[in-house]
Amino acid sequence: MSGFSGGGESGYTFPGGGKVTVKDEDVSIGKFDTLNFTGSDVTVLDGTTQANIYIPPQLFASHWNTSDGVTGNQTVTESLSRTTARISTPNGGEGSPFQTDGWANTNEAATTTGTVTFTSPGLCTGFGGDSTAAVTVYSADGTTVLETYTTPSLAANGTHTSGNISVTISSYATDGTRYQANMSVEVDTTTSLSDAGYTGGRYNVAVVMTTDSATDGTGPYTYTQTTVFLDTNPTTPSVASTAIAETGGSVTTKYLSGLEYYTTGSDFTLSVTDIDQLNRNTARTSANLVVSALRYGVSALNQSPFGTGSSNFSGWDSDNDNDNATYSNTAYAVNRNNFRYMGTQASASAYPRDPWANGSTKSSANTSVLADTYGTTSTDLFEGFTDEARRTESDYTTAWTSSDDLVAGEAMVYAGQLIVPTQAALNSGGNNVDWTTFAPNAGSQPDYTGFGASVTYYRKIVDSAGTNRSSFQIVFTGSFVSDATTDLANSNLEVYIRRVASAGGGGFGTGSDPLRLHGSNYNFATFDDGATVGGSYIREASSSGNTVNGTFGGYSCEDGIYLQITLANASIKLTSLTVTFF
Repeated sequence: MSGFSGGGESGYTFPGGGKVTVKDEDVSIGKFDTLNFTGSDVTVLDGTTQANIYIPPQLFASHWNTSDGVTGNQTVTESLSRTTARISTPNGGEGSPFQTDGWANTNEAATTTGTVTFTSPGLCTGFGGDSTAAVTVYSADGTTVLETYTTPSLAANGTHTSGNISVTISSYATDGTRYQANMSVEVDTTTSLSDAGYTGGRYNVAVVMTTDSATDGTGPYTYTQTTVFLDTNPTTPSVASTAIAETGGSVTTKYLSGLEYYTTGSDFTLSVTDIDQLNRNTARTSANLVVSALRYGVSALNQSPFGTGSSNFSGWDSDNDNDNATYSNTAYAVNRNNFRYMGTQASASAYPRDPWANGSTKSSANTSVLADTYGTTSTDLFEGFTDEARRTESDYTTAWTSSDDLVAGEAMVYAGQLIVPTQAALNSGGNNVDWTTFAPNAGSQPDYTGFGASVTYYRKIVDSAGTNRSSFQIVFTGSFVSDATTDLANSNLEVYIRRVASAGGGGFGTGSDPLRLHGSNYNFATFDDGATVGGSYIREASSSGNTVNGTFGGYSCEDGIYLQITLANASIKLTSLTVTFF
């Protein structure tokens, strides 16, 4: 059908004085020399003997895969879900078991959706009469036909099927002088490829909609699917075992209270055996193998045989049937900052991944491990019990040797706390006193069985201001029987203090009489600067909770104090103390 259209007012005068019959909805209203079309838009469609004039013009639905009509955007979409994957190399050569046409060992679009549907979101025009749809499945090269089907006339609702291709027409109805419908095309690509002798592989589909020649005659209208690789996903990858061990000569350790710990920079060897089916028939583009040893203080690593960590793989190639690859990383280093683990369940683990799923995790045997990567946090006026940098022997002048085993009566710095050794809690549950089975240096770690309360800790608090001080405050944090003030009053927690120096009289130095922050409150009438126990109390009544105020009883203090802390009750665990001088 053909015609003409125009806008505004237009006219046509027949030559030679001929007349034309004008009809209104097929009823004659006279014969005229001239036709004058008045309206914003006019459409004239000519038949064999009659011109059909439409004011306003007819409006039709959009065509298949276009937005050229009143139904708007009818762009065709596919139902499959795509991801970017690394296409494996067919182990039997191109076409065995699948075709790639150059995609092998590259990152391309892939899917596991074996049956795909192509459809527009709504109704399209041009159906009825001799309209048809031609569906073609192409192999990897985009030209070789795997399967094709052209439907009979699409002039009614129904499904047309041939082989692995189905075309369904629904909502068939008139569209002015045309017919409209929704067309859905379904292709079982798994079977289409299988019928051609392939296990999945690269392909694409083209759908050509040819409109009815009598009522439309435009087109044809084509949708061409972007090429994709169908992964039939025969298996999920797997590993056989995971193991971890120290890398000889590359272990870095630290000591606290006689215990040896793995610390930052210590290297381990993590091994994974028998990695199978890592790329059948596609592989992830990265992070194909995830290894971790978190309780050793090592962050998880995402490793790939063709990317990050590739040098750690052996026995791997890009063939789709690759098996028995191995992984060995000899520089798997402790790198987690401010990390601690003290427990019996340290292990390494690994699991493989393909684009569609994760394989099962395989873990090494549990090991008893001590790991600590905290640095030095103690300062002149603060102690956080993460280190022993400022801890001293009882004379306050001899530096503490952290590698020496504790003896009975010495407090333990452990897990950021000052504790009674029998109260060392494991991350894996329970307390531990016999450390001899714990790595590093298993067999030579100390046994603190029987090392209960009371235990003592010494250090110097430095006041660098260079001025005379009359009083001070200590803020404690930790676990207490009640709170710091109450526990001091009850002597569950004992704190002895000696002035480093004094320009205003009174005792000072490491051998001076100790002043007591525990026991009774300060009493001006009985205070004798520690000459007697009854005259040594310096805790002020204003102390409350974990904030403890102390006085030097009218004497001055310079340069700081020597601090002796005794945990007389095993339930007390100090996590920090901060000193302020006034």
